[in-house]
Amino acid sequence: MHFVERLDNGVIIISIKGKLTGPPETDLLCERIQSKIEEGRLHIVLNLKHINWMSSLGVGALMKNLRNVREAGGDLRLTGLSDKIKDIFQITKLIGVIQIYDSDVEAAESFKDEPKA
Repeated sequence: MHFVERLDNGVIIISIKGKLTGPPETDLLCERIQSKIEEGRLHIVLNLKHINWMSSLGVGALMKNLRNVREAGGDLRLTGLSDKIKDIFQITKLIGVIQIYDSDVEAAESFKDEPKA
């Protein structure tokens, strides 16, 4: 699993490449998000464009991270979902739980009306 990070007006955007099917990938993602929480970076966008497969463990890791970020006073948003991964979120009815956007820009801009994290 490979991560590329960038900062856009106070929003951390993390692009992920690989698969999200369980350890060690899910552990690496959780560690990365936890480090952002500890740094005070609480507005987070995960770009999943280059995730070629996600299992239920991967979905669980995303939901765990969402909960952790929200408990810290921030939020986590997703972009770049393939049709397969969108289907997973629709089938599990998580579409209404986590905000999903078409682009990183759109997701980052969605934080503009929220207090800076």
